[in-house]
Amino acid sequence: MDVFSLMKKIFGFALIAFGVFLEIMWLGICFGSIIIGVLLLIFAPRILFFPFNFFLVLGLLTINGKNYRYYSNYKYQKQDYAHDNYRNRQSSFSNGDRYYETLESSKDDSLETIKKNYRRLIKEYHYDSIASKGLPEDMLKFAEVKTQELNEAYAAVKKLKS
Repeated sequence: MDVFSLMKKIFGFALIAFGVFLEIMWLGICFGSIIIGVLLLIFAPRILFFPFNFFLVLGLLTINGKNYRYYSNYKYQKQDYAHDNYRNRQSSFSNGDRYYETLESSKDDSLETIKKNYRRLIKEYHYDSIASKGLPEDMLKFAEVKTQELNEAYAAVKKLKS
């Protein structure tokens, strides 16, 4: 292990420790007035735990040296939604192949398996589930486009299978 990576790890752990220290101080301030602390805990818990979360992420990024979006559950790429990239992509696939690929299925899968994949993907990418997590606006646009793709693909596969 070289000196630079060791220093990055030490600095990362120092950031996390600093976050813990700030969190303890912040909770002391918030709960100094019990009413304010309890109201924040009930209605805005993100505010209460912000210092720790912020410095935890900074520390982990410093230690790992990787971009945070790689750890996300979403297969997300920033796109320009003003230009309909999805429609341009359609021409590169044969008639039904792109639908199966969108649903993470193959032509050999039963309609029941495809339906399970569809429901899982809709649950993961649906606009309402992403909006409730407080993610950025471009992620909400991505979710909207992805949901439309999934609905279109499922309708087409159901039509092809019947």
